[in-house]
Formats: sequence, C-alpha cells, structure tokens
Amino acid sequence: MKTVVMDPAIKPMKCHDGPRIESGAGSDPVSRPILDSRFRRNDDGDAIRIPVIPLFGLILLLPLLVAWADSWEGLRDASRRITTVEARFVQKKTLPMLSRPFVSEGRFFFQAPGSLRWEYDRPVRSVLIMNGGAVRRYLREAGGWREDAGASLTAMRVVLEEIVNWQQGRFEANPHFQASLSADPEPRVTLVPREPSWGKMIRRIELTLSREQAGVMKGVRVVEDERSFTELDFSQVRTNRPLPASLFVSVE
Repeated sequence: MKTVVMDPAIKPMKCHDGPRIESGAGSDPVSRPILDSRFRRNDDGDAIRIPVIPLFGLILLLPLLVAWADSWEGLRDASRRITTVEARFVQKKTLPMLSRPFVSEGRFFFQAPGSLRWEYDRPVRSVLIMNGGAVRRYLREAGGWREDAGASLTAMRVVLEEIVNWQQGRFEANPHFQASLSADPEPRVTLVPREPSWGKMIRRIELTLSREQAGVMKGVRVVEDERSFTELDFSQVRTNRPLPASLFVSVE
C-alpha cells in the first residue's frame, strides 16, 4: 500500500508532457491509421470521415482519472474545479447498545466557497443549512417546519466547516488531525488526532475518494472506537450543475 503523509514542506513534482503522436500520412485517407476518425463510403463511392473518440486517447486519459487522488496536489487541483455538488447519502450509525445500525437517508448540496445543505429525508425529516458562516437547523413536525436554535448548533458548525474543508481539498486545515493519503486498494485520506484528548472522542476519520469522478468523495467513516462508528455512503453524485440560491437560504 502506498501511503503519503501530509507535509507542507514537500513540493509536488511537475509532470512532463508525454510524447506527441501523429497519425500516419498518405494520399488515400482510407489507408491512414485510424487514430482519430473512421471512414465509410457514401452512395457515390466517396470516402466520408466520421469523427470518433480515439481509442488511444482514452488509454491516455485513464491514468489521469485514476491519478487525481494519488497526491495531495492532485486532490487540491481536482477540488478547485468543483463549484457545486449534489448527492444522495445513506448514513449508518453503529453503537454497542444497538442490535443493528441506525440508518438515515437524505440529500447533500454544496456550493463553493462555503455553502452547505444537509437534508435528512428519513426516518425523521430535518435540514441543516450553512451559508455565510451561519448555521441553521430545521425539524419537520406536524404543523410544518420548526427552527431549532439549540446549543448544539455550535458543534454542528464545526462539523459542517470540516466538510467544506474536505470538499475543497484542504484535508490539513484542522491542526488537531494528522492527514495521510493511501492510494491502494482505494484512494483514501485518513485523519488521526494529534492529541490524546481528541483521540478519546474520535479515533480516526476515513475519507474514501472516487476514482471515476475527480474531486468527489464516495464515503466517510468516523470511528469513535472499534464498536462505535458512523458511515456515510454517497450515490448519484453530480457536480458543477447550477443550484438554486434558495437551497442555502430557506428550508422550503
């Protein structure tokens, strides 16, 4: 397993451009190597060029799709290209006192630089909104939505700010955690508390990254101890689509 530990003093290496490949020359276009097009004859017998995605080009692109999560610089570059994220999620909470994990489902919205909407659909409907640094929480009751202004909002703001940092590739932003990057078998960032006092609350946080979608997280696992942990799995992830401003202003 290849593991990289976050060290701000280490500068990323620059990658050199690969060799340039050109298609072969020839007077008859049909006889040229098929790298970027294919030909067919029309009714008059003339050769017609039909553009296609070159197979060789796809092979060249594959390492880019895979390698974005293999270095800190790759993570930051990919995250900077993400302006919005919307996804479904399933959250599972495992505790020794529970005979089975407690499961919640909902939707997640992010808009750069720091707007979030975390919406639970089931089993209880609730919405968390962070916009401009302010956090609001709403609970769905029989008479409609009710704003919850409890003291827990301070802790929620800390959690949401961490999610914003992760979404922007700033995994080292929290000084209380040491970040390391593992490339195999899946791209994963692991955050471990630097101080014993933090370790009593959270043993580690594991962020699994998508190889198929640059800048996207597949899942989050927060481990309090080996018998108490929370898992989040994201699906139907879409990026860089315009989102209504009202998502981060009102609950409806």
